Order: sequence, then C-alpha cells, then structure tokens
Amino acid sequence: MKKVRMVSSKLTDQQQTIAGYSASTGILLYGGFGAAGLIVGYFLPRIAAWALKLPWLPFQGPLKLIDTFNGPWLSYILSLLGLIAGFVVAYIAIKESLIVSLTDQEVQLDQNGHKQTIAHRDIGMVFMDGRHLVILGKSGQELAREKSEESAAKAANDFSYAFVKHGYPWAAKGDPYKEEYRRWVPDTPDISAAANAVLKAREIALQKKVKEEIKDLRKELNKMGFIIRDEETRQYWRQVPGEITKALSPSL
Repeated sequence: MKKVRMVSSKLTDQQQTIAGYSASTGILLYGGFGAAGLIVGYFLPRIAAWALKLPWLPFQGPLKLIDTFNGPWLSYILSLLGLIAGFVVAYIAIKESLIVSLTDQEVQLDQNGHKQTIAHRDIGMVFMDGRHLVILGKSGQELAREKSEESAAKAANDFSYAFVKHGYPWAAKGDPYKEEYRRWVPDTPDISAAANAVLKAREIALQKKVKEEIKDLRKELNKMGFIIRDEETRQYWRQVPGEITKALSPSL
C-alpha cells in the first residue's frame, strides 16, 4: 500500500497529496522503539551479569555498577527508563522524516522543521537517487535533494505515485544526467579554483561525517553551477549548462 494521503489544500483549494511520514509510521516507530527499550531495560541486570563474565567486553565499569544494584524494583525502573529512551529515539526519527506535500501547482518539502516550496512550473524532473528525493529545474540545476528515512524501494514507490498523480515529470530510471558525472580529484583543471577549494573542504566534511557542513557546501557548489553526487566519501560532479546560478528558494 502506498503511504500517501489526500487532503484539501489551504492555499489553493486543490486536492493535496502528502507522501512520506504518516500517522501509521509514527505508531510503528513509537511502538517498535518503545517496546525494544522496555524489553532491554527489563533484562538489563541479567545482561550486565552475563556480560561481566566476558572480560574483553568494554564498558566494564558501568556494567559493574548496574550489577551492584538489586531488588525487585530495579527491573521495573530500568524498564521505564528503557521505554522513555525508546520514545526519544522514535521522536528523533520522526523529526528527521521527510514529508512531501503536493498540489498541481507546487511541492512543499518539510524536514526537521525546515520547509522549501517549489512551483510546478520550475520543475524539470523528479527522481530517486538511492534514498534521496531529487528535484531538478528546467535547465538541470538541482532545486532539492533530501534523504528519506524509508528504504529506497519504498520511498520510490510512495513518491512516484504522488508526483505522477499531480502531473510532475518523474524519471523512473533515475538521474537523466547520470552519465555526465565525473569523479572529482584535487585540483581538477576543468573547474575553477574556488570550486576545487569547496570540494576539498566538503571531502573533509564527508570523512568526518559532518552532515550540516556537507549540505551547506553542496549548496555553495550548486550556486557555482556544479551538481554533486556522493558515493561514500567520493564526490562526483557535473556542470549545469551555462553555469546557471539561479537564486533558489530556501533549502532544507
């Protein structure tokens, strides 16, 4: 079943489709992580006692501390703490979920409280790059690239249905510019010194897994007319025809 729902759009009075996170997903996340935390918390004293028999296992200090406590109340308290921890993990997962709201006129992306709106007339192509939803402009410039928390297959299924329903150009085979990407190496002569410097800084951010910096530096390269794809810490680039530096709407 495709995880989309239709509601009335407050802005356009047109039918609106919402894809991505849904109430059923929230129930599954809170139920799943909550139950896991509850079970782990309840059995933690026994797990600690067993783990102490393995001297090579790290965190011996905390394990010994847990093992020193006893009493029938301990398992119940740890169960409660585990349940709370599970709910916290579920809340974080939900907050990071990508929500896409579509009408025939526009697309709105919402993630981590940040919103981006793109008009239908500005969109040239939409596709999935792994677990990333990518929206390109008419000249091939990247308007949005946001990661879904769903599996690649499930996200593609949900988003393709929603975008096609509202008449957006969906590329079922993925990035139409895929063959144009070239792997970046330091001081690539075909791009400017400024772009090389940004790519070098971004390579360091990729190695350190600094997500916000990775995203910010991608935006800088986008403004310079370069679109970036990542494979682990490897960067691949292509140049937008004419080095389009069109001002984009606020990105996520």
